[in-house]
Amino acid sequence: MSKKLLAALPCAALLAACTVTDGTPAGKAPDLAGRSLMWAEGANEDCEVPPNIEFGADGRISGMAGCNRMLGTWALDGKKIDLSKLGATRRMCGPKIMAVEDAFFQRLGRTVFMTADGDKVLCWDAEGKLVMTLVPEAAGTCQ
Repeated sequence: MSKKLLAALPCAALLAACTVTDGTPAGKAPDLAGRSLMWAEGANEDCEVPPNIEFGADGRISGMAGCNRMLGTWALDGKKIDLSKLGATRRMCGPKIMAVEDAFFQRLGRTVFMTADGDKVLCWDAEGKLVMTLVPEAAGTCQ
C-alpha cells in the first residue's frame, strides 16, 4: 500500500463515522395536493387498472385500492408523510385483484417518506428503502 493511501484511511474512517443518516431519502418533497396517482406496477394481465390514490388539497385521501375504495387523511411534513388514518371498504373480489390490493396496502403501510422524481412520487420506508413508485393516473382497461 502506498503511504498516501495509508494516510487517507484514518481520514476516510473518521468521515464515515461522523456521517449521520436518519433514513430520510435524498430528493425534494413532492407536491401532493390535488394530485391523482397510481401504482403502475399494480396492473396485471387480467386488469390494467392499478390501484390509485388521490391526495386532496384539504388533506383527505380517496382512491381505489384494487377491489375496495379507500379513504382517509394525509399530512406531509417536508418529506415525511403520515398515512396512518387510512380506511377501506371490505368487499371481496377475485384472488388476483385481492393480491394486488393487499400488496398496495402493505406498501402504503410501510411508507414513511415521499420524494418527487419528475412527475413521479417515490415512496420510502423508515430505513430509506424504496417501497413503490406512484405515477400520474392514466386510463386502463379490464378484460
